[in-house]
Amino acid sequence: MLRILIAMMTVAALAVPAMGYEVIWAGDQYGDIDIDLQIDCYIQIDRQDSNIAFTDLTPFDWWSTQLTGLAYARCADDDNQHPMYAWAGDQWYAGAGGRFYESDDGAVIYVRSNNDLSMTVHTNGDLWGQINDPLNKIPTWFTVALCPFVINDATVSGHTVPFCGHPGCYLSDLDGDFVFEMCDGGYDFPNQWAFPCEPASQTYTTGTMAPSVYGTIKFLARIERHGMADAGDLYHTHLDVDFATP
Repeated sequence: MLRILIAMMTVAALAVPAMGYEVIWAGDQYGDIDIDLQIDCYIQIDRQDSNIAFTDLTPFDWWSTQLTGLAYARCADDDNQHPMYAWAGDQWYAGAGGRFYESDDGAVIYVRSNNDLSMTVHTNGDLWGQINDPLNKIPTWFTVALCPFVINDATVSGHTVPFCGHPGCYLSDLDGDFVFEMCDGGYDFPNQWAFPCEPASQTYTTGTMAPSVYGTIKFLARIERHGMADAGDLYHTHLDVDFATP
């Protein structure tokens, strides 16, 4: 009986907490661990072709009776002319407004970026004479196509870019800004927007294209010919095409 009583007292003693017991923390009980990674910003601008040249050789350029809204056809035009010929666009004499020609040759830029990217194009006026008279001018426009192209990991699609063979779109204009977000179907082929090179110092910008950004940008040129009313000369102009990131 005594042994049972001693065992019961021992269990009871163990069940009673020690008087004055406390937990002492040295340092912080709660804390965070940070995980960091720095990825370099990489932007590739590959200017694969920086020249647009009209030609009277195959593959021939294109022509139309109007600047936009009508698909251009392969040269020769309906008067058997090419854009370099002295008589090209001589329908002007009959009051038909000359002929518009689009270059088959284009300037091509490939871009790839893992950072926000924007493109700015600055014009420097119509084609103007380099040899005989700088006052000799030919009305000039350019078109811009994204094809194939990805912005913010989404493929630009649903539109027709004939030379490309992939989904893409043409850029249009909104108060000096290139419209690329939805690639406005109102300016799809053959109604693509023709940006005037005149007046000089006009600037267009895409705004921010979020990463991942990659693909091909192609520029084509358009001119208006008026036959013998256009002075014989070597003509030139250029576009300043610059890229930026924050």
